[in-house]
Amino acid sequence: MMRITKKFAGAAAFCAVASLTLAACGGGGDGGTAQEPSEDNKPEQLTVAAWMDFPQELLDAFEEEHGIEVVVNSFPDGAAAQTVLRNGLSADGAGLSDVHLVELDWWTEMMAIPEDWVELPEIPDRWVDWKVTQGSVDGRITGYGTDIGPLGIAFNQNMTTAAGVATDPESLGEFVGGDDATWQSFLDAGREYVAANDNYFIDSLTNAFQAAINLLPAAFEDPESGLPYDLAENAEVKELFMMFADAAEDGVSAGIAIGHADWGAGFQNEQWATVVTPAWMTGIIAENADGIDGWRIASTFPDGGGNWGGSFFAVPATGENTEWAVTLADYLTSPDAAIDWFNTTGQFPSQLDAMESPEISEAENEFYGGQRVGQIYGELAAAAGDSAAGGFRGENFAGIQTLVTDGIRLVESGGATPEEAWASVVADFEALGFETAG
Repeated sequence: MMRITKKFAGAAAFCAVASLTLAACGGGGDGGTAQEPSEDNKPEQLTVAAWMDFPQELLDAFEEEHGIEVVVNSFPDGAAAQTVLRNGLSADGAGLSDVHLVELDWWTEMMAIPEDWVELPEIPDRWVDWKVTQGSVDGRITGYGTDIGPLGIAFNQNMTTAAGVATDPESLGEFVGGDDATWQSFLDAGREYVAANDNYFIDSLTNAFQAAINLLPAAFEDPESGLPYDLAENAEVKELFMMFADAAEDGVSAGIAIGHADWGAGFQNEQWATVVTPAWMTGIIAENADGIDGWRIASTFPDGGGNWGGSFFAVPATGENTEWAVTLADYLTSPDAAIDWFNTTGQFPSQLDAMESPEISEAENEFYGGQRVGQIYGELAAAAGDSAAGGFRGENFAGIQTLVTDGIRLVESGGATPEEAWASVVADFEALGFETAG
């Protein structure tokens, strides 16, 4: 049975989107810029909706400083949190918390009506620039950034050593293509691995495929109109799809991604040698692979790196305690808070001071053989640069990505050839009846 915790903010990326066509409806909020909190209107309690574990000392310190108890309205995963938020925005704020955690992939949908959210004060030099851009709508900051998900490759060096392909992180990097690694060289390395072994190269190609999609400037929607592209004519996405689907047909992957009931058992049974691993996933792997030696993080990543996941704390404008809710959102995204989360859950910070803190960059991770995981992911984030922000994400990005990624799963399961899977994806897309761009 898979053991997967709530200790991450970016993992909503693996959750299926409930609806492609339901954008956030007007909730009656009038937006506006946050005001300074006053002792006269200080509540006894603030609520925050999220699907990750909070360091208790963080909540205790806020209560000690401000005299306000923080209650976490916890959800089992990002998909459940998304549904509650969508419903609340369409019902004049009914059922919403004072602060909400909003994941990157469904950010645009939730921010479809910016006035539903309080405009947050600028905090200069706290975050990497692209994180602030992601958390803004029409120039208004509506979300304070939490983690980011720079991408690396976790691998079991005992398995790759036994296979004769890599004995350490450096040689694994060379095996998948070195400094010039591409997705094609990575997949070809997978073919070489499985040709000589009785286990799989990777858990599932869906993570890798999503990472590749995220690097496209505008994968599914036109940035000017926001309308989806006609998927049947989307040559760039089809080319990527066929590349990964061909590798799936060649048996490179086990077809068991994070979120699958057998994912944890796959680690325990050593079914695969690599996992495409955003920073937030390192702790989840350590928990699921507990007792299995040899897992390490390579510092090479195809196409120069990227980002998967990351979230924001945002304040619904309909709340009764918006001024103090902004104070809480600020507090929960401070560099000190980011360090607490890294030490507790492994989330990699978007805050500049936290990134540079020795508590992150010099921390040795026992599970990964004493590697300085924070330093490795800091270097991966730096190597990816602004491209880590990913391309344009419109209101339907997450839903269309889910459709296309499900096509890769279909091939992995043996349910279709790559050509049949692409035709099925296109048919499902066309059934939605979108008005398309161009």
